[in-house]
Amino acid sequence: MRSVIFRNSRPRQAFAKIAGALTPAAFVSRWAPVGVESIAEPVAPGSDWVECETVLTGICGSDSKQIFLNGARDNPMTALISFPHVLGHEAVARRLDTGELVVLNPWLWCEPRQITPLCPACEQGQYAECRNFGRGALPPSVHLGNCAAAPGTHGERFYAHRRQLHRIPEGVTIEQAVLADPVSVSLHSLLRNPPEPGLPALVYGCGALGLSAIALLRHLHPDLEVWAVSKYDHAALLAEDCGADAVFKPDPEALVAGVVSRTGATPLVPWSRKTWLQDGPGVIYDTVGSPQTVETSLRIVNTRGSVVISGVEPPKRFEWTPLYFKEINVIGSNAFGVELLGDQRKHAFDHYFDLVRDGFDVTAMITHRFALEDWRKAVLTIARRKRTRSVKVLLEPMQPHR
Repeated sequence: MRSVIFRNSRPRQAFAKIAGALTPAAFVSRWAPVGVESIAEPVAPGSDWVECETVLTGICGSDSKQIFLNGARDNPMTALISFPHVLGHEAVARRLDTGELVVLNPWLWCEPRQITPLCPACEQGQYAECRNFGRGALPPSVHLGNCAAAPGTHGERFYAHRRQLHRIPEGVTIEQAVLADPVSVSLHSLLRNPPEPGLPALVYGCGALGLSAIALLRHLHPDLEVWAVSKYDHAALLAEDCGADAVFKPDPEALVAGVVSRTGATPLVPWSRKTWLQDGPGVIYDTVGSPQTVETSLRIVNTRGSVVISGVEPPKRFEWTPLYFKEINVIGSNAFGVELLGDQRKHAFDHYFDLVRDGFDVTAMITHRFALEDWRKAVLTIARRKRTRSVKVLLEPMQPHR
């Protein structure tokens, strides 16, 4: 079976890091720690696991960050990952036992691990908060795509526990279905801290998570003023199509000036010349999570406002004094589970399918599709997004090499 596999090789990582400073192609070269290989057919980890044929699989930001080694060796999440592993966790697949098209919930919580009774988090459907990611019938891992014993979706086939597979309802296309994961991640962020009545909401970043958040805000809160921050012009246009009332450039000073122009807030100019505000958006959904985006969010968010962080970047020092002075709530947001939307409590995927049936559609963010054997082109399309105008890139493992 052909799959994109990542091996934890220090020499290969060192080569990719050094050569990658010259060209991103080094991260997908034959000497990098990741590549397409022929591996043994997967084996079901348990009797409740189902073999699936991958139809479409999205390249998540976590996949590309791992490929480009965008992280630090002291990252605590290394406690919950096992090698080698096949990458990928966003997928539409065909069950080989029934032929049914399904979308994957990749989280490896208590039930796939054959752990009973379920931990309190799993009992409540909060699978990303499972207390047993390092125990049970599987090695340490949080979801398919970073588990040595259960291949991810960037391959021709994979196994999933039957409870991880959600049937795609009639009327939902496979392109809509493959976005269930990123849209659900953003839905969870919005539900962690809904918009403040009467105040704008700002979405930092216009990748898959950011565009999903913008579209959800517009769909769920039609009268809300929604702002966005986009690094790339093509993504800014998509943000407007998704419902953003204003799209700012990411330069911090330009962003502060943009917020001032929209709110009339009084600029406060310290010795550093890094202007900050006491009045601004009531909530910021930071889908980037870099030191710069967090610092700038603290500078512009409204007093007693909230910053919800779903993006992840390597840390470094930033100025965070406004956090205490403005009494800002900083909230982490991870993945999705069973969510309460309105008076309906059900899995985020089911909420998403309801939204799709109600006219919600973000498939315009899908800009590129590649065969599995063209995964290098796919990854470099992401790395060169200013030139390629890419946003969401998909792999089609069962399609022939083009």
